[in-house]
Amino acid sequence: MTEEINKTITLKSIALLLIALWLGLAFFAILSQISSKLTSHHFEMSLFSHLRFYTIRVWLPWVILTPLSLWLALKFPIKPNSWIKALLLHAFFLLCLTLTAALLISLHYHFFEDMAPGMETYKPWQHTGHFLFGDNLFLFNTIIYTILVTNMNIKHFAQIAQQKAVIANQLNHQLIESKLQTLKMQINPHFLFNTLNVISVLVMKSEKDQAIETINKLSSFFRSTLDDKAQQWIPLKKELEHVEQYLAIEQVRFGERIQIIKNYSSDVLSIPVPAMILQPLVENAMQHGLEEKEGKGTLTIDCQLEDKLLIVKIIDDGAGCNFDNKHFKEGIGISNIKSRLQQLYANKHQFSLMSNEQGGVTATLNLPMSIGE
Repeated sequence: MTEEINKTITLKSIALLLIALWLGLAFFAILSQISSKLTSHHFEMSLFSHLRFYTIRVWLPWVILTPLSLWLALKFPIKPNSWIKALLLHAFFLLCLTLTAALLISLHYHFFEDMAPGMETYKPWQHTGHFLFGDNLFLFNTIIYTILVTNMNIKHFAQIAQQKAVIANQLNHQLIESKLQTLKMQINPHFLFNTLNVISVLVMKSEKDQAIETINKLSSFFRSTLDDKAQQWIPLKKELEHVEQYLAIEQVRFGERIQIIKNYSSDVLSIPVPAMILQPLVENAMQHGLEEKEGKGTLTIDCQLEDKLLIVKIIDDGAGCNFDNKHFKEGIGISNIKSRLQQLYANKHQFSLMSNEQGGVTATLNLPMSIGE
């Protein structure tokens, strides 16, 4: 962003600003002469002398001061969260520049110009007050400096707004895509809403890199979900990769509150499993277990081979659940898992949810190594 703004301080832009300033001073001189002509019966036009005065005393100093003023405006931009400090700094800079310019004009006037009668008795620096307030140089300098600073800040804010608009469009595009994929796959919207909220917070904090990274993870998660929608069976490795994408997004939200432990036996990664069979269980553990727990929590995913059976355990030490409670009701995710497992494996599988003694829940899947076994 700074490099882009630096490009705006070019010789061409400075020249255009200086031309605009001179035209503004010339227009003011013309209006001043017209006003005096209309209000004075004995007024004599002196437009050339007025133009000469504004050109030499006001405009020429700003030929030197304009690049410095633009640099100061860039170096100390006026931002919403620090505008008071910036305004005070620019008021100080204006005072310094104005006093310096007025002192140089006074020296030039004292040593190189024909002074009015009685002015010879003054010391060089004593003419400064007359030029600043008697000839209104302070007012003109204040207006010119304000115009220059405002010009740079308008460009600054315009470029920031443009960049934010581009980012916002990118975010909206990716989020819309993610929402469509979520609806197609009937993923629990709770996860999507939480993730969107995290992204929103990151954007508001101006942590755009982390926000974009989170959206990329979200898009990757739903893209892999959509890619696998026509496949009933996928290798366990791919299913675990899908789960890890989900957990990577959740860890952005939970941070150090959640520890993820992965314990995968290398000889089980190629075993085919139903697509999207583990993600609802992991999501259930996060949403109903670890999210409701105060303090830090741990999620363990354990995949082992025992007696030609794939044993997958998803263990959390979260808030837990009383499965013996008569008011306990299975959610849609668990019901869908049971239904799919029954259709795919018949009675050749086992699925259980058990409360842990130390708190939390363990979801266990016992599945045949091969399809049809």
